[in-house]
Amino acid sequence: MERKKFGSILILLIGLILILSFSACTKKNNLTGDNVSGIVPRIAIADSFSLGYSYTHEGKVKGTESYIICGEEDGIEAIGVWRFTGLRDTMTVIGEPVLKLVATRRSPLDSNPLALSFHKLAQHWTPDSTDMILDSNISPLSIPNFTVADSISSAGDTLAISIPAAVIENWKMENVTGFNLVIKTVDGGWLEFKANELANGALLNFKYKVPGSADTLTYNQRAFIDSYRVTGDQSAITTAAWKLKNLLPQRMFFRFALQDELFTDGEGVVLSALDRKRMTINKAELVLFVKDNPYYGSVRCNFYPYQVKMDTLAVPTVLTDNDLQIISNTFSSGTIISADSVKIDVTAVIQGFTSGNVSNNGIVIKNTAEMQNFGKVEFWHSANAPAGKKPYIKIHYTTPFLKGD
Repeated sequence: MERKKFGSILILLIGLILILSFSACTKKNNLTGDNVSGIVPRIAIADSFSLGYSYTHEGKVKGTESYIICGEEDGIEAIGVWRFTGLRDTMTVIGEPVLKLVATRRSPLDSNPLALSFHKLAQHWTPDSTDMILDSNISPLSIPNFTVADSISSAGDTLAISIPAAVIENWKMENVTGFNLVIKTVDGGWLEFKANELANGALLNFKYKVPGSADTLTYNQRAFIDSYRVTGDQSAITTAAWKLKNLLPQRMFFRFALQDELFTDGEGVVLSALDRKRMTINKAELVLFVKDNPYYGSVRCNFYPYQVKMDTLAVPTVLTDNDLQIISNTFSSGTIISADSVKIDVTAVIQGFTSGNVSNNGIVIKNTAEMQNFGKVEFWHSANAPAGKKPYIKIHYTTPFLKGD
C-alpha cells in the first residue's frame, strides 16, 4: 500500500515538472526557451525603417497636475496661475506679506539669471480651462522681480517672495473671485513648483487689521486652486527627426519592415507563414540612440507605444488618438536617460504584427507626461544617424514546438 502511494506521488510530481517546463516557453520574460524540446529563443534585428517623423499632438492641461510650471523655451510659454480666497475686502496689512512656493526643478544655467515676474489676472478661470485665459486680462503687479538660485535641491527649495502691502490691500477686482496671481519668467528659462495636489502648494502669509477692531489677525492660506496655461507655436510635422516633447506634445512615428527572412529555426531555415504566426515573441525592444537630452538626466522618461490603425499612411501625417490603438499587454518603459541609448518595450505590438492579429502600419511612441513639464529628448533618425547610432528593433522569439505545414 505504501509503495503504491509513493508511486502515485512520484507520478504527480513528474507531471507537474513537465507542465512547468512546457509552460516556460510561452512566457514573455522567458528568454531561454524550454529544457524539454531543446528549442531556445532566437534573435532577429529589424532595422529597415521606411517612414519616420515627429508630429505635434493637441494637448490640454487637466488641472490635476502635481506640479505648476512657468517659463519659456523653444517659443512655448507656460504661465502659473493661483487663486487665493478668504481675503478681507477692506484691511490694513501689517508688515510685509510673504508668498512661499516650493520649487522642485529649474532650467539649466545660461547667460541670463532665472527671474520671475508677477501679475494679476482679471478673469474667471478654472484649473482645467486655462486655455481660455486672455493676455489682455493679465496686468503687471508692483512686485519686484525675484531671482531664482542657480541650483535647486532634489527635495525642493522654498522660495520666500516678499509682496508689498499695497498689492494685498488692493487685491479685489470687479466681477472676479479671489486674488488671482500669475507668475511668468523673465527672459526665458523655466521653473517647476509643487501644486496643491501634493498638499504643499503656494502659501500666502501676512498680518492685518480690519476697520473697527484693534485685533491683529493672520492670513495663512494655501491657494484655493492652481494651474497653468501653455501657449506657443511649432511645426505640425518635423520630417527626418524623432523628437519627444511634452509641452505642445510631439510624438514619434516609426514604420519598419519585418521581412520573412528575419525569422528562422534552429537550422537557419526561414519559418513558414504559419509558423511565423504561431511563434512567441519573448521580448521586443525598440533601441534608439540619444541625440539631445537636456531634461531627463536625473528624472525618468516614460515611453508608451501605440499601433497605428491608418493603413493608407504614405507621407508624414498628423495622427489623432482615433488613429491609434492600444494592444493588450502593452506596458510603458521608464528610464533615466544617462546612457547613449534607450530601450522601449514593444513586445505586445510586435507579437500582434507577427501573429497577423493587427496590421503592421507602424507604431507611435509618446511620453506619458505630456503637458506636465518642459521635458524633451531627441533621438537619431535612421536617415541621418552616424555609424553606430542607427535605430533598430531587437526581437527575441521562440519558434513553435511543432512545425506547421
